[in-house]
Amino acid sequence: MMKVTRAALAGLAGETVLAEVTTPEPLILGRDAARLHEAERELAKGFSAAARRDAFLAGRLAVHAALAEVGDTRAHRMPVLRDQRGRPQASWAEAPAFSIAHTRIRAVAAVSTNRACRAIGVDVEELDAHRAEALLRMAVSAEERALLAAVDAQLLAAPIALWCAREACVKSHGIEVGWFGSALRVTRFARCETAPFDADEAFEIDVAFESRPVMRAQAWVANGAVFAVCARGAATA
Repeated sequence: MMKVTRAALAGLAGETVLAEVTTPEPLILGRDAARLHEAERELAKGFSAAARRDAFLAGRLAVHAALAEVGDTRAHRMPVLRDQRGRPQASWAEAPAFSIAHTRIRAVAAVSTNRACRAIGVDVEELDAHRAEALLRMAVSAEERALLAAVDAQLLAAPIALWCAREACVKSHGIEVGWFGSALRVTRFARCETAPFDADEAFEIDVAFESRPVMRAQAWVANGAVFAVCARGAATA
């Protein structure tokens, strides 16, 4: 199932378009993927695992839907390929900033409507108590845990939102980090008064890395998953 929505996120100029594909049955995905560019279908064949191949195809379907929503008329006939590091990259000039992420059961793509946006990062994780506990053990400092507990006493959505925010920052700012992104420190974790995309709840998260300016991400909980977006503008290039 494809769902395309748009919202103005705190701290980001313009709107963010989010396309979400709940991974369908292989036969349905194969039918839909036939609409993709031949070069994208060839890239998908490079994945030996069927689950990874399906996630790739679902992600490409999502990003094309999001690009169409922002009015990029070339997106329907040009492929989204990969750069040397394997990151999604448009094959045409002056494409809007976009990012792709996926879990086992869904793929999402975020596209910025703001042409001054240099890069955008999106991440998604399923809302899962075991995943939250694992992240608390391995990827959250004592200081960060205190920030999370002040907002989410159950420590369920907040640890996953922290992780997704870090990942979104890494994607948007092109940062190389160590194990579980431990070099990135969350310095602020606050609940948003209003939630985007008809979410159940949302968080604003500040992430610090070495001497760089603080990065700000927004995360939200919707449809059984946690999403996060971070953008980099011309002023923070």
